[in-house]
Amino acid sequence: MPLSNRDIALKAFASPEWAASAAAVFQATGATVAVMDFADRSTLAADRPCAYCLMATENAAVGPDSCFDVCPRADAGPGRLVCRAGLPVLFAPVERDGRVVAHVVLGGFVTSTRERRGRYENLLGRGVSEDSARRVLKSLPVIARRQAESFLQLALASATTVFEATADRMAAAERIEELRLFVSAGHHVVSQTRLDAGALGGIVEEAVALVGGEAGALLRPRGSVLEVVARTTEWRSALGALVPSASTASGRATETKRTVIAPGKSGNATLAMPLVLSDRVLGVLEVRLPASAVPVPQDRVARLSRFGQFIAIAVEREDERIAVERAMIGYRNLNGLASALGAQTDKASIIQTLVGVLDKAFAHNVAGLVLTGWGEDCVEAVVSGDVTDADLNELLSEVSGRDVEAEPFARTHLITSSGTVVSGPESGREWAIAVTSLRHGDLDVGYLFVGRLDGEHYDAQDNALLEGIAAHGGPAFARAALFARIRDDYAKTIAALSATLDLGEQVGMGHAGRVMNYAMEIGIELGLGHEEVEHLRFAGLLHDVGKTGVPQEILLKPSRLTPEEYELAKKHVEIGASIVDQIEFLKALTPIILHHHERWDGKGYPAGLRGEEIPLLARILAVADSFDAMTSARSYASKLTVSQARKELEAAAGTRYDPRVVAAFFEVLDRMALAGGTGLLAPSDAFGASELPA
Repeated sequence: MPLSNRDIALKAFASPEWAASAAAVFQATGATVAVMDFADRSTLAADRPCAYCLMATENAAVGPDSCFDVCPRADAGPGRLVCRAGLPVLFAPVERDGRVVAHVVLGGFVTSTRERRGRYENLLGRGVSEDSARRVLKSLPVIARRQAESFLQLALASATTVFEATADRMAAAERIEELRLFVSAGHHVVSQTRLDAGALGGIVEEAVALVGGEAGALLRPRGSVLEVVARTTEWRSALGALVPSASTASGRATETKRTVIAPGKSGNATLAMPLVLSDRVLGVLEVRLPASAVPVPQDRVARLSRFGQFIAIAVEREDERIAVERAMIGYRNLNGLASALGAQTDKASIIQTLVGVLDKAFAHNVAGLVLTGWGEDCVEAVVSGDVTDADLNELLSEVSGRDVEAEPFARTHLITSSGTVVSGPESGREWAIAVTSLRHGDLDVGYLFVGRLDGEHYDAQDNALLEGIAAHGGPAFARAALFARIRDDYAKTIAALSATLDLGEQVGMGHAGRVMNYAMEIGIELGLGHEEVEHLRFAGLLHDVGKTGVPQEILLKPSRLTPEEYELAKKHVEIGASIVDQIEFLKALTPIILHHHERWDGKGYPAGLRGEEIPLLARILAVADSFDAMTSARSYASKLTVSQARKELEAAAGTRYDPRVVAAFFEVLDRMALAGGTGLLAPSDAFGASELPA
């Protein structure tokens, strides 16, 4: 259910922090402090009634109705009244964002010895013995009204602090839940070959839970009706059911492109949120809300809207995937190529498959492809026999339509296991070339080509075969680009949510992103594989997720932490590791996050691992995290220059850090400096699409 001020107040004033504050006021003054909710006439926190109250009223309860003849208004400001026992009471509101959430009540005292005498006579009149009355009245402190008001303000300040701290902790838990929500939804999208009703149903369940709903469904426009394409098990309509658009909440949401909340007859409601992308309604997320979830807080509607954007992207990508698959259906029987390409979602594998098919299907000296679409500018080819570099340039120039010597490709990769490219002038032999466009829809991706220098030519059958292969290759590259965008959308979502962790600690904006970039560049420098570098990508983004479980006053403390505070702060690695360990496809990050504060000499935490016992990726993350911490402004330390930070790392190599990792990082920094950088790294372009950890 969505959090409310009432939820926060119940947790805050039942906490040990508030109990200690109330006890401190009592020990200092002898007066009692309670927290009451005048709106529903309840008590959030209170000690037992004082002995005088029990004798004067025979009332054992503490609460607005028990303590007062007339309960103050729920929105009452600071005030003074007399309790049923006849003692003065002061109260003041605890407020948040201009709204009263509770009242602090100060009582159990008298303002003068004369008033104490009057209370003594009152007890005698009720038949209390003189000795008992004296003992009871002696326990009532005498506090002048002005002093009492000061003590009330002290208790109010403490109550406000405890309430805000509790709100921050609960908000941090909400941020973790939102991160889990997007990670879980991203897993549904990325881990499935197709985004079917089952996968979408899991995403809808997450959305329903987000606003405290009972059931929900995803509906898509089909002319004048809406089709149920995904649903939770409690939804009233079956999959495939057609719902009229007219006079329904979802129909109005589709028409207005705005979220509609339609009240029901029993206090319940229906929420319909349109999924809009590029001003086009792709569907409607409809949620049935119980009366207890109405009204829906605006922050929850905003969060659902962000989640709706994610669903819209996923739906659009699925539409594109279906279109790509339909384009491939007609070519499935072409030498088994369709089935081979259909299982591949990355450009490198598709390139390898296509080049391999060309190599086997044609007689050639050079066979391959030129890619010029989706940000690519490269040549991938296989060479058979001896070819001069001048002959190769002539072939590539004719295939691509550009002067390759004057405007070379950004990348040229040649497979020469059965041939060689030698330096020299054109051989004088004439190329026979077959070339066809790689296309998807109206988009030119590049070209497939084969060329031979043996005097023979390619005939119509060769050209038809090449066109058939290209007909499979274009959609395959489109599908790869689609999956790349899905993964990239998901990676950006995690990056954006991890930025909220930076805000919670008030570190420099982009800390997680910079740590990610540093760690990935170190991994590349050390020659790690693609999968390990991708692990560093997500570990860098999520390495401090556990700090959401550490009190803000510790994270933001400008001075040295006490030993007790330091022990609490150290818990963030275990909290972070436990968070990612609960998500199946992020489990590989668990040891990286858990051990990124271990030291090479064994004096780190949490396990005191030493040297090679520490996972390599955790050692890399430690150097990346430390360097960014040194070169960023923090509340507890001055910002160092890059040169100063390098000296710190160099001095700690062999004690705190793995010397090999430090040396690799220095190579990265030096390379960037030679390239005209500033010492701060930009994201590497050595990796194409963002891949998720296995």
